[in-house]
Amino acid sequence: MKKLVLLMTALTFIVLPMPSFAKAPVKVASKNFTEQIILGKIMVNLLKDRGIPVEDRTSLGGTNVNREALKQDQVDVYMEYTGTAWLSLFKKKEIVRDATALYDKVKAEDAKNGLVWLTPAKFNNTYAITMKTKTADKLGIKTLSDWAGWIKSNPMKMTVAVGAEFYSRIDGFKGMMEHYGLKFGKDIPDSSVKKMEIPLAKKAVRDGIVMCGMAFATDGEIKDYNLTVLEDDKNFFPIYNPAPVVRASVLKLYPKLKFVLGEIGPSLDTATMTRLNFRVNVNGEKPDAVAKSWLKGVGLIIKKQK
Repeated sequence: MKKLVLLMTALTFIVLPMPSFAKAPVKVASKNFTEQIILGKIMVNLLKDRGIPVEDRTSLGGTNVNREALKQDQVDVYMEYTGTAWLSLFKKKEIVRDATALYDKVKAEDAKNGLVWLTPAKFNNTYAITMKTKTADKLGIKTLSDWAGWIKSNPMKMTVAVGAEFYSRIDGFKGMMEHYGLKFGKDIPDSSVKKMEIPLAKKAVRDGIVMCGMAFATDGEIKDYNLTVLEDDKNFFPIYNPAPVVRASVLKLYPKLKFVLGEIGPSLDTATMTRLNFRVNVNGEKPDAVAKSWLKGVGLIIKKQK
């Protein structure tokens, strides 16, 4: 009996392993094109630096893949564009051309889905119409109004390269022509509109195959190809400000996510994002390296002393 008591007393001093209560990592996703991968890597590296465990799911797929993964709790956060959410995800017909108003609308819409839109970036990756700078300067075309005026004076002579989706969607080519007082099929015949992948459209302008073509406002190749973006002086194109969209349940688990990821947007304007895209698409740098370099450059990651 004495031995049993001694044994039980000894067992009370044995330190048993406690169950692990470590939080699950934040699964950060992105779409699978350069700008989105950079944005995803920025979030991944910033969260790691702030001591938040992360699972890197960047370059996951297209808009629908990321959205469904977010809704199905397979990922926790990715950057979405306000215009894409409003028009493509929520299927709204109204074109909202005020950045703050659009952000407020998509934020309110997604609150119903248990998704929270955090601080948006300053840059607007909207559609753009480009021309070779030399050609634009020669013809005196700086704006889309100039472009439309030249077409009116030179009917059937403008040639265009566009992506297939841009060709048909409500905020795309045909809508733009109408907004600027042109008639599709008359001022620009359908045979003069070449449908191709967007990277090829930019190259077609560069190589003189067409006179103008579509791009995105932050494309790094615009500078490298010596192209000019024509100013959308009548504000046709929707606004595409990206913002981290995170599941509300994840914010409850990691409340400081709101403040950490909220630090990204104010330092990302159009010129900055264009330079980052340029470094990857033209200079051949890795998105992760570009993301880390930018974070250090703006002071969001401070090199730790050894």
